[in-house]
Parts: sequence; C-alpha cells; structure tokens
Amino acid sequence: MGSLVWLVLGLILLVIEMLTPGLFFFACFSAGAFTASLAVMLGAPAWAAWALFFVVSLLAILIVAPVARRWMKKSPAVPVGLDSLAGQMARVIEAIDPDTGKGQVRLANGAIWRAISDQSISEGSHVEIVRVVGARLQVNLSSEATSNKEQL
Repeated sequence: MGSLVWLVLGLILLVIEMLTPGLFFFACFSAGAFTASLAVMLGAPAWAAWALFFVVSLLAILIVAPVARRWMKKSPAVPVGLDSLAGQMARVIEAIDPDTGKGQVRLANGAIWRAISDQSISEGSHVEIVRVVGARLQVNLSSEATSNKEQL
C-alpha cells in the first residue's frame, strides 16, 4: 500500500472516530495508519508498514485510550439552562394548591414562575425546586425555610 492510501485510511478512521463519540477506538487505528504512511514515505517495505500499523494501533489502544476515557469521565456534567434550577430555593408569592394547579414562586434572581406541588403550600413559605415540568416548577416545602429567608 502506498503512502497516500495509508494517509487516506488514517483520515477515514478519524472521521469515524468523530461520528462515534466516547469510544476513542478508531483514533488509535488512525494513529497507526499515519505512522505506516510516514514509514512508507521514508522508504520502509510494505511488511514494515503493516507491522508499524499494528504495533502503534495496539499500543494506542492499550495506553492512550484508557487515559483518554478516564479524562473524559473526570469532568462531571454541569447542569445548564432550566436543568440548573433543580435544587435552588424559592419563596412562594401565591399559595400553591395541588387541586387547582395554581401557585407562583419567586427565585433568588427575582424571576417569577408558576409552581406545582403534591401538597398545599402557603404564601411566604420557602420551597426547594425539584424539577421543571413544562412551563412550571415542581417544588417541595423546604426543611431549611428559616435559614434561607435572608437569601430570597
């Protein structure tokens, strides 16, 4: 196989890697193909290019791939957007009635949201946001209501 063929194979394997996130498997073979391409450019025989391809690919799979997987798992997913509201505290500004679905809360940033709960919660109570359901916040009565009055 010529140098150009190894180079194209390496590029194809990189594209496959980009289409299969999280595996980091095809990139290892791509490194082997690029190494074989370089060897052929430097005048190595075909058997040496194949040997380099397999050796570099195997080493990359055994050494680089586990390190890359560990690094990818290291950074925890940080909730963004509406998902970041879960766990925040809010103050009830309109009593929450589970039967009628009425109720409103004010977040610490001043935003007002419609709220729902499995229990009746009176105006002025502090609640914890459980999750976003459509355009409403599902909340539970906070056990830390007195300690969070200063924040809201």
